[in-house]
Amino acid sequence: MKASEIRSLTAAEINAKIVELKEELFNLKFQQALGSLEQPARITEIKRTIARMKTILTEGSFATEKKEVKKAKKTAKAVEKAEEVVEEAPKAKKTTKKAEKAEEVVEEAPKAKRTTKKAAAATEATEEAPKPKRTRAKKTTSSDAE
Repeated sequence: MKASEIRSLTAAEINAKIVELKEELFNLKFQQALGSLEQPARITEIKRTIARMKTILTEGSFATEKKEVKKAKKTAKAVEKAEEVVEEAPKAKKTTKKAEKAEEVVEEAPKAKRTTKKAAAATEATEEAPKPKRTRAKKTTSSDAE
């Protein structure tokens, strides 16, 4: 049986053919043991046909598995993207709430009382200290030196 003929069959039909060929192979081996086998090449032919059928069945199962794996990967990616979107949505709300709280804390910070004397003294000293003016140092030239 040719590979193209086998590929046209369904998996159930191929399995049924394999069972038939195995029975025929058993009968041929039995005839060979008794010495009454007329076509010894038929044993080799049947073995190869069985192997060909099993190979084609395996090819079909791998092709099906590959398709299923590809579909599973696509759905997994889609699920991951959906989960990311779902996770990002609450984060956006949380960040705005956090930002609002941070703004409130910043506004209340100057109003907060100092808890230690050192902290109060340090802030008073920095507020009262005059800021030094930034001036550029003059470059000396040879005409200024004279």
